[in-house]
Amino acid sequence: MTNLTFVLRCGGKLALLAFALLLSGPGPSVAAPGDSTAKLWHTCRTSDGEAGLTACMALINSRGISKRDRATAYYNRCYNYILRHDYRNALTNCDRSLEDNPDFVDAWLNRTVIRSGLGQFDLAVSDATRALSLASKNADRAGILRNRAAALVRSGRIAESQADLESATKLQPGEIYNFIMQADFLLQTGRPAEALVQVGRARARKITTSYSQAKTESDIGVLHGKGLVALKRDTEALAVLEALLKIDPANAEGFALKSVAASRTGSLSVARDALAAARRLPLSSVDAADVFREAEQLVRELDSTMAPPVPDRVATGAQPARERSNRVALVIGNATYQNVSPLANAGRDAEALAAELDTLGFRKVTLLRDLTREQMFTALRAFAREAETADWAVIYFAGHGLEMGGVNWLTPVDALLKTDSDVRLEAVSIDELSAAIEGVRGLRLIVLDACRDNPFAPQMRLTNSTRSLGSGLARVEPGGGTMVAYAAKAGQVAHDGDDGNSPFMKALLKRLRQPGLEISMLFRFVRDDVLAATGRKQEPFVYGSLPSEPFYFRTAATAAR
Repeated sequence: MTNLTFVLRCGGKLALLAFALLLSGPGPSVAAPGDSTAKLWHTCRTSDGEAGLTACMALINSRGISKRDRATAYYNRCYNYILRHDYRNALTNCDRSLEDNPDFVDAWLNRTVIRSGLGQFDLAVSDATRALSLASKNADRAGILRNRAAALVRSGRIAESQADLESATKLQPGEIYNFIMQADFLLQTGRPAEALVQVGRARARKITTSYSQAKTESDIGVLHGKGLVALKRDTEALAVLEALLKIDPANAEGFALKSVAASRTGSLSVARDALAAARRLPLSSVDAADVFREAEQLVRELDSTMAPPVPDRVATGAQPARERSNRVALVIGNATYQNVSPLANAGRDAEALAAELDTLGFRKVTLLRDLTREQMFTALRAFAREAETADWAVIYFAGHGLEMGGVNWLTPVDALLKTDSDVRLEAVSIDELSAAIEGVRGLRLIVLDACRDNPFAPQMRLTNSTRSLGSGLARVEPGGGTMVAYAAKAGQVAHDGDDGNSPFMKALLKRLRQPGLEISMLFRFVRDDVLAATGRKQEPFVYGSLPSEPFYFRTAATAAR
């Protein structure tokens, strides 16, 4: 198991991230007091939500902005995305910042964070080296050296990493992160007992005001827990990890470590709950994936020892493909629309499916509700990173959708759609969902419960006579290896339902709980169930093709669990 620990500097405070790089905070506001843009700059610098991203972009697009100020605005957007662990979008904005200001040392420093978050450690070393050539303050240089050391050790360049840590200690003696980063180095090089000595030294240091106390305690807690788990001192590790998760309840690696320790002590329910919590949090470090894999394996092994024996008859006949554990899902339920009537069941459908996929042992299930367009793109970018290393990737969307000119669009909750021209600017193409999972090795599945009546149609003004608005969604032809399942076939409208879940979701949940159904047969059963429930008014339909390998949500071998 490995741990990615970097120091994040954010202009006097540290952000609570699952790993800590020396991250330079928002750039200075350039607007003079009383200037009409002062509020925009303040929001751009201080908001880590959608308001901050929007304010920064408004400044970027404003007339007369200097290249240096534009670099600062792009840099602040980059910083905002790093806090969300959206490294790809962060990289785009950081690159734009450096195009406008190639000597922007903090942008080079933050790009080190991004490269490390993406697992591009050689590039992280290169960026840190450039930042080092531009930095003049000892504290800045020490932080950069610690960041570079963390990337170097993960690239196998042990001696160089150790040299950077020694140089950082000389530049900034007594700094608490010298001990934290030394502990990380020792864990990376397989010396957990020595790492715990450094953890003890870090705990004995007074946390300086230049760092967030909660952030620093979280970094120490992760390393402490990891060292104890590596030494199989699991009872001690559980106590340390409990304290960590009270400080940093969004620490996915902390929950995964807790699952490992609980499994080893025979606490299956605790291990399962911790692993489920970890799956719902962003994987903010490439290192954390190793802990996830160990946790999943231990939970499976413990689960199998406690399960009753499976009768021999289950194994007769053709053997199903293995039930994959490296499966991820993004589940979106858009119900509370801001400009049209809300949907009764879209949110409940999404919650029900997310819970079922979690029960089925998906490595990570991300459930999101009532997303704006910007939030939908952010979610898809983050999910694309997770899907790159997955065997299965599933995207489910419940909400309003529409077809225009043969193209299918999903509707965010903030859409207005006053004209047909607004669709491309305010909605999200289904092609974006396909792009998010194109790197998956095995099953790529998109499930769309978005074939409802289009409530925007009555108010939408057509500006182009060649465009047409259809009922429901249009048929699609996804690439090989991708399956797209509609709640209602092309041109039909799906029922939302009025008693908790839609007819489609009720059928899908029923069949997901049935062991031994290969995915193609599963959706055939769903089709028949929905036809019967709606008096043959709604027919689910599947588009696309899969490879010859059978895929099972729940194999027959798990029927007794």
